[in-house]
Amino acid sequence: MAAPKMPIPRGSGFIRQNDPSQAPSDAQTPFRSLIPPKGHPRIAGIENHTALSWCDSRRAVPEPAWLISRLEAQNLEKPYKGFSSDGNPDSSVWNWEKDSEGGAPVNEVAGAMNVLLEKLGEQGRKQVHCGEVDGDEIRLWSNPELYMNPGGIRLDETTEEVQKGIHDVIRASMSPAGYRKLWGCCLTNGFLGHLVDGRKVMNEHSYNFRIFGEIPPADKAERTGKEKWAYTFFGHHLCAAVVFVGQREVIGPVFMGAEPDEIDEGPDAGLRLFQEQEMGALRLMQGLPGEQRAKAHISKGMDGESLPEDRWNPFDERHLGGARQDNRIVPFEGLKVSEMKPEHREVIISLFEFFNLYYPAPVMAHRLRQFKEHFDQTYFAWIGGFRDRDAYYYRIHSPVAFLEFDFHCGIFLTNTTPAHCHIHTVNRLPNKGDYARALLELENSS
Repeated sequence: MAAPKMPIPRGSGFIRQNDPSQAPSDAQTPFRSLIPPKGHPRIAGIENHTALSWCDSRRAVPEPAWLISRLEAQNLEKPYKGFSSDGNPDSSVWNWEKDSEGGAPVNEVAGAMNVLLEKLGEQGRKQVHCGEVDGDEIRLWSNPELYMNPGGIRLDETTEEVQKGIHDVIRASMSPAGYRKLWGCCLTNGFLGHLVDGRKVMNEHSYNFRIFGEIPPADKAERTGKEKWAYTFFGHHLCAAVVFVGQREVIGPVFMGAEPDEIDEGPDAGLRLFQEQEMGALRLMQGLPGEQRAKAHISKGMDGESLPEDRWNPFDERHLGGARQDNRIVPFEGLKVSEMKPEHREVIISLFEFFNLYYPAPVMAHRLRQFKEHFDQTYFAWIGGFRDRDAYYYRIHSPVAFLEFDFHCGIFLTNTTPAHCHIHTVNRLPNKGDYARALLELENSS
């Protein structure tokens, strides 16, 4: 039985009165002035905690306790219906019949997965297998550092050999650029752990890996071509559900983020992950004609006082497609992309490609075709300012895409208003595209 709903908190619960709203405008590396001092409520005692004990310590504070309750397995919304614009998900929009060949790197991923399973041994194989592809367990991902639903293989609790095996699976599933971005999220998380002396809570391996369905044999000759299997990889600021159905691949939902937004020291100095999504959309908004910009601009204010209660909380802030939002209803809002000038429509396509960078080239070609087929039903919406230093949120929404970019207040950093040094991005597949449910329905009916 689900726990009773708690009121949405108005803050994160760890703010001091003298916390800055923003970094100084002349700061060369803005996030440096926002690193909390030792003993600050945001990080007090983190150096002594594991991921599990850190989560337990947060249950004593009402604001994070609200978030933990929302994310716990017992409160997962059931049954699954699908993310939609009107409460009536329509799986036919995916038109999977046009992608009979698929083009997914099944041989490579199945090979890497079988090598990993051999490394895990019998006990490890039981531990990592968490259910069927179309079950609810695949939906139990989350993006905070809070570790409330153990299960599968936790990478920082296993061997380097197994860590490598898991990353070999992920690398085989994605484009080279997409995998680099995913690994960049892991590195940035480890950098944050270093900054706040919390490496046992946040490091480049503080992620969970889970397998669903029956992994096909490594030998192609032994496969039926109709196998259905999946994995999830998730933790702080990084979550991905990767599903294979025959020769087809679906990646989604996906969450990627960073706090801070760059690494400025050590071997990975200079790493930044979201510049194209950040600046491409800003230049688009700045370049829209006034009437079109007004249509896209659905709110000037970004906080809980400016937005409806169901459109803001102190952890998701403005983004609507994060964890436990599988059945969310979000109406189309903003400016229709079909009304834009051709050069502005090309920017939308470019942003779509950056959000979906992780797809292997053959799968990406199909995904892009799906997106373009619904261009006349695609909307661009903006919240916040649109000067160069302004914080903002934007969304690209169609029957087959739900892409969000959002600047956030600090959770570990101390800024109390949204800033460029904390970013969340979400990539949802509406109308039962998430977890390949639309494709699984089609396969099960044939």
